[in-house]
Amino acid sequence: EKEIYYKKRDKKRRKRHQLIKRSLSVSLAVIFVATIVASLAVFISLKGSTKITKDLIYNSYVTENIVPVDEIPKDLKNAIIATEDKRFYEHGGVDIRSLTRSVVNNILTDSTQGGSTIDMQVSKNLLTSEDKTYKRKVLDMYNAIQMNKVMTKDEILCTYLNNIYLGKSAYGVAKGAKVYFNKDVSELNLAQCAMLAGITNNPYRFREHDQAKARQIQVLDDMLEQGYITKDEYQDAVDDPTLFASEID
Repeated sequence: EKEIYYKKRDKKRRKRHQLIKRSLSVSLAVIFVATIVASLAVFISLKGSTKITKDLIYNSYVTENIVPVDEIPKDLKNAIIATEDKRFYEHGGVDIRSLTRSVVNNILTDSTQGGSTIDMQVSKNLLTSEDKTYKRKVLDMYNAIQMNKVMTKDEILCTYLNNIYLGKSAYGVAKGAKVYFNKDVSELNLAQCAMLAGITNNPYRFREHDQAKARQIQVLDDMLEQGYITKDEYQDAVDDPTLFASEID
């Protein structure tokens, strides 16, 4: 009986090992084919792509109200990074961790989550389009990586801030500061910086003050969590009504 038992056990083990080997072989084959297909898709997407230079970027600006990076408040730059791309200064244009997380989230849930970096958004805003296609996404990733080879991070951030759409026909933070607060962008306080940064997420929705105020608090939460502001600064900004210029008038 023991001999029969051991024979059956060995047979089961052999079958299990064979099954594992087959599964691994199939998985490797699928990965190999997927890699080939993805590589081909990337090659096709990038075929004929434009060489990225500083001149190309600067000549693509959609606004003439250009503010030098040293005249943009530190709080505004930090607010944008905290809410849009917290590893901006760490990656080379594409944040693999964020991109992977967004892909997994979009597959497993009904919600959609973007993995675009600030660099990729510069590409979308100035060089490609709003088309929701795989080709455009690949181009934005490629452009973002190339951008990092010819521009500093501060130059890329400055480009983003000078061209971002803020609703009410306002492109760039200089025009946005005038439209929403009737101020030069250099004069914005923390509360106003956080609100302006929040508006970039959905200009149509956040053009309404109640919605913009709620979004501002989310931005301030991100800034506090990431160490850009203290608890006292956070509370002062939350308590600030941060009225729009149109409401004051």
